[in-house]
Order: sequence, then C-alpha cells, then structure tokens
Amino acid sequence: MHQVLLGFVQIIAGLLILAVSIPAILALFGFAVPVFDLFNHLQLLLFFGTLAGVILGLIVFGIRPAMTWIAVLGFAASSFTFVPEWTSSLAARAPFLHDGPPVLKLMTHNLFGLNYDMPRVAAVIAAENPDIIALQEYFPEQVEGLDQLLKPNYPFSVRCTGGKRANLGLYSKIPFDKEMASGECPTSAVSGRRTARIIAGFVLEDGTRFSVMTTHMDWPLPIARQQEEFAEAKAEVKAIGGPLLLVGDFNSTPWSYALKAFAADTGLTRETRNLLTYPERFTLRGLVRTVSFLPLDQVFERGIDVHELHRGEETGSDHLPVIFSFSVPKS
Repeated sequence: MHQVLLGFVQIIAGLLILAVSIPAILALFGFAVPVFDLFNHLQLLLFFGTLAGVILGLIVFGIRPAMTWIAVLGFAASSFTFVPEWTSSLAARAPFLHDGPPVLKLMTHNLFGLNYDMPRVAAVIAAENPDIIALQEYFPEQVEGLDQLLKPNYPFSVRCTGGKRANLGLYSKIPFDKEMASGECPTSAVSGRRTARIIAGFVLEDGTRFSVMTTHMDWPLPIARQQEEFAEAKAEVKAIGGPLLLVGDFNSTPWSYALKAFAADTGLTRETRNLLTYPERFTLRGLVRTVSFLPLDQVFERGIDVHELHRGEETGSDHLPVIFSFSVPKS
C-alpha cells in the first residue's frame, strides 16, 4: 500500500513539474519560434511554479532522478527572463532638480468597457491630480459620465471612437496640437478600425516641446495581427521627432520578446518595470475579483526624465492606472 501511495504521489508531482517546466523552457526560445513567446507572458506564474517544482522534486524524487533536473532546468529558464526584469525595477530614477525644468504628471488608464462608475474614476483622478490623462477602452457610454466631470480641470481633450481597441481619450490642463493623421483616430464606431492612436504635441512655457502618444494593442493571438500592430506603432514612433512619451495598454508583458523587440527597434526606453496592473477583475458569469499578475500597461519614453512611477488606486476597472512624474530636459 505504501508503494502504491508513493507511486501516485510521484505521478502527480511529475505532472505538476512538467506542466510548469516545459512552458518555461520553450519560452526561452520564443525569439526563434513566436508561438513559444506566448509562454513568456506567464513568467510570473512560471517562475514561482518552477521554484515550487524544484522544491517538490527534491522532496518527492531526491537529487538524482531526471524529474528533479527537469524542474531545475525550468526554473533556470524562467529565472533567465524573470529575474532581470525584477531587478531592473529596483534601479533608481532620475532625481528631481529644484532648479531644473518643470515637473509634470501623467496618468494612463484602461477604464474597462464594463466599468460605469465614472464618479469613482473621477475621484481617483482628482486624488492624483495629473496634468495629462490618457484613457483606453473609453467607450461612448463612459464619456457621457466622465467628460463633464473632467472638463472643468482639463479643458483640452481629444477622443477616438472606433472598434473595441480604438476607443481612446486624452485630457490635459495644457493646450496641445493633434499630430496624428485623421485616419489614426476615428470618430465613428462604424469606421471599422480596430485599434487607434492619439498623438499630441505640447509646448511648455519655457518653449520646451514634447509629444504624447497613447494606444491600445490587441492580445498576442493571432501572432500575425500583433506583429502588424507593432509594426504600425513603430512607424508612428519613428515619424515623431523630439522627446516622446508612449503610454497605453499593450496587452503584452515586458517578459515577451515581442515587446523587447519593439523597444529595441524604436529606441524607446520602457519605464514600467515589473509593474503588475491586470487583471483586477475577471469576467466569468459576472465580475470576479482577482489579483493582478500581468504587467500589460506600459510607459515608454525618449529624451524624457521619469522621476517617479506608481500604480494608482482601483477605479472599478480590470486594470490599475499607472501614474508618473516627468520632466523634459532642455536640449
């Protein structure tokens, strides 16, 4: 009976080890096989899953059996991707300078299409008091409730209305010029455009110029669609001169080769490091409260100093807002 029970425990332990170790090992080769890169989006779960697998392997199988070494290989593969991202989040940011350029604050937030508590959203915005607000999943029903609450403090705004990912908004206390082509920001839900981009140019009182671009990407599947959307965004970034902030919901984690390649190809620096923002809620026969384990909301910059960055309070969305303070060095 003891041997039967031990054999059963070993089978369960082996299956658990394989379930986390194989994806972790395959994810390492996502640079060559894009479908393997999908596993990289789950690196937080794979890292702690393979760590648990190593411990389980040592307890159940001991040091020598192959299953323990498969667990060790999986943990090493996941660590190769996960640990550098985690350690980079500990790096110091550019310090505030009392005699330096003016410091501004920007909030980027996916409102979530099923979130209709706009007074709660407005209250979180008021508490953070950003100078610029970039919104994703900003549907017409939400605009009716939020626009009137924001306009007294944010008189300058622009909005896109299109397909699911093309509903965007930008509000600002500072005047700006719209710099995107008319087709990049649709104004009708029947336009057929699934994604969109808002690009705005700002000029500060001291003559400093910078641009803000916000977008909302699709999920990584199908892969060809994601590659096309990244290619379009790359072209837009390269066409914008001078200091730039790119913010939004990228539906892609920093552990993926796809997002790393986007940063490398555009020359942008990603400022969101190991910042878990999704899912706060999950749609399953209603809204179920969960704990965020995916860093999907990103902040990229070029020629801009980001001094502080943090997650905001809940707004009723399935995403947490991201807020950061920045300044634009004089060239």
